[in-house]
Amino acid sequence: MERVKNIVLCVDRDDDIKRKTGINGPIIGIEKNLDVAKSLALVDPEDTDVNAIFSAVKIARELNTEVVTLTGDKNVGIVSDMEISRQLDEVIEKFKPESAILVTDGAEDEQIIPIIESRIKISSVRTVIVRQSQELERAYFKIIEFLREIENDPNLARLVFGIPGLVLILLAIGGAFGIMFLAINIVLAIIGIYLLIKGFGYEEEFFSKASEFINSFSMERISTLTYIISGITFIIALGYGYDEILIRRPDNYLYAVAAFIKGSMNLILIAVIIAIIGLIIDDYYARKYLNIRRDLILMAFAFLVATTIGSGANFFWMGQIGQEKVTDFIISIFLGIIIFLGVVKITEYMFIEEIQMRKNLMKKFSKKDVFDTEGNRIGRISRVILDGSELIGLKVGRKRISKEDIVSSDNEKVVVRIND
Repeated sequence: MERVKNIVLCVDRDDDIKRKTGINGPIIGIEKNLDVAKSLALVDPEDTDVNAIFSAVKIARELNTEVVTLTGDKNVGIVSDMEISRQLDEVIEKFKPESAILVTDGAEDEQIIPIIESRIKISSVRTVIVRQSQELERAYFKIIEFLREIENDPNLARLVFGIPGLVLILLAIGGAFGIMFLAINIVLAIIGIYLLIKGFGYEEEFFSKASEFINSFSMERISTLTYIISGITFIIALGYGYDEILIRRPDNYLYAVAAFIKGSMNLILIAVIIAIIGLIIDDYYARKYLNIRRDLILMAFAFLVATTIGSGANFFWMGQIGQEKVTDFIISIFLGIIIFLGVVKITEYMFIEEIQMRKNLMKKFSKKDVFDTEGNRIGRISRVILDGSELIGLKVGRKRISKEDIVSSDNEKVVVRIND
């Protein structure tokens, strides 16, 4: 193929072309691009990449030059940009152009401009957007890009998501909408908890654990039976709490919460303990001994929380606050803390070998630089994901890498496999 002065580049960063037509990039030549555009239009007439390809072909015909469509990957980001870079190097090697005219279908594809400019001069950029939706699409991508920047910056994420989440939780606890709108307060609490989880970067782990929990239901597991018993007990506890409100008929939200706690807290604690006992039995048979320690500590923590909340409710029990209640509160808290710390220390001696294995894994991977198999730096390990004393995966920024994709590790770096 002879050398060309200018080349028209069309970019499909999220690889709609391959996913919808099965055609791989780079797509070279006017006729091939027209065929791809027609195939894509028949599969999805509303796909904006169709207009972008036709526009690129039109420019190539007017300038009497070559046109190439580069395709990325459905995993938009590092993976897609690496694939576009590979295809671009192939095209440059083939045509050796002096400059390129870039054609995209929106703000998201324009993000790869620095990648292209690092290899070839861009003489012009053409963004093809349906006129009626141009401003809306630009606004949409600005918002999406802003949210991505927040998610990639842990400190900014804690500020933007964490603080509003904490405020919503406090509003829900304080009964922002009163006892008559308890459902709204519950919704506020749920949204607040989600924002806190997202702000501190545990969103993926939360949904992963939730999925594992749902998939763990099996008649072969003791925990399935204890979950059912625990759920029934919890529902009964809520009923007792509601009955206590009806009996006492408190005249404000704070007294209503205290009445509900007095009526339900003991049964709620029993429900939690029943569920944890099932987990302990299953972890024992699975030989996940460090998880047993976690379960025991969780049980002690549940007792501490229940004791604290139950004793605290006594302060507002029908508005009667006295020296005796203050003494009971302090004794209850002190007893709960002693039991909790005792369980932590005793289980530390019981599972000392597993704890040491966990520490070794943390030391082996923590804060090391991560590279792909081609030598490109991906980032630094922000978290080592463990199940007890077993390695599950790593987190690099907000990206999760599974154990199976870890190729090698030494004192300086970790090499991982990036799945396309």
